[in-house]
Amino acid sequence: MVTGDEKCVTYDSIVRKRSSSNRGELAQMVAKSGLTAKKFLLCIWWNWKGIIYYELLPYDQTLNSDLYCPQLDHLKPAIDKKWPEFPKRRSVVFH
Repeated sequence: MVTGDEKCVTYDSIVRKRSSSNRGELAQMVAKSGLTAKKFLLCIWWNWKGIIYYELLPYDQTLNSDLYCPQLDHLKPAIDKKWPEFPKRRSVVFH
């Protein structure tokens, strides 16, 4: 059995620069990033053995049948590649 779900996740790549100061001087203040973290839509499929396949979509992109069907087409080869011991089938069987 394979389970799938979608979740909005944030991605924040903070790179801090070193600053130096002389003895007795205050260090430079660095402003923290605001609430503008990048968001992605994580589409993920897994089973009891672990993650099988995932895709990251832009946050403003809506998951619809035009995106979902190709993801399912990518899921079957990912299952075959990760676990070739599973019985071979001609297609994925949905419940």
